[in-house]
Amino acid sequence: MRIAFITDMHLDAEGENPQGVDVRTNFLNALAFLDELKPNCVVLGGDICNTEGDRSIYEWVENQLKKLIIPYYIIPGNHDDAALMADVFHKGHDLHDDELYYALPLEGRPVLFLDSSKGVFSDAQWTWLTDYLTALQDNNVVIMMHHPPLPADVQFMDARYPFRQSDEFLALVQKLPCHVTVICGHYHVEKVIQRGNMLILLSPSTFYQMKQDTPGFAIDNYRVGIREINLTTHGTISTVHYL
Repeated sequence: MRIAFITDMHLDAEGENPQGVDVRTNFLNALAFLDELKPNCVVLGGDICNTEGDRSIYEWVENQLKKLIIPYYIIPGNHDDAALMADVFHKGHDLHDDELYYALPLEGRPVLFLDSSKGVFSDAQWTWLTDYLTALQDNNVVIMMHHPPLPADVQFMDARYPFRQSDEFLALVQKLPCHVTVICGHYHVEKVIQRGNMLILLSPSTFYQMKQDTPGFAIDNYRVGIREINLTTHGTISTVHYL
């Protein structure tokens, strides 16, 4: 099972180029790269919109995704509107109050798509996640979420915009006998974190990549990154591609 994970597109209105970057063209180039990558599906990892959820941007994205011959899945980021996304991408049945989260088997592998867009999970989402992980504990589980669930030594993001329930997340996963792979974005870096039975794959953005060792906001480069995840019977293989 090969998955393409495209995240942190930060798309703006047509003709708007945040920080001088043609983010729409970057996104289209990332989609075009799928012809070479040949994944079984693609996941958009959140921050589809640049500043806040916008229906016209979501509709433009959906029009691009409909041209693909493979399934696509979405999760919201902190610059998205989960309710708007659920409406435009026909995921209303997966909207719980104002959070968009759901579970799917991808070629027999259980995958949980979470909503960390507020930097925390609601009590309802925690209960849902706990129940699913308990039921799936005899299987290796894949989790898709926008935020890295643990600090990642990216100074600016860890200090300013972290997932604020890291201790609870780690405690929940460490109770499990299975292996949990978390695929995420948000930090605009390529990084791997291993903590016990949890592997966290931080994925690069299609907008810009951030410096990791500065307390202030700083851009490292404007390369367009896509993460490939290959789920095999022997384990997880992941590669990051830069266009």
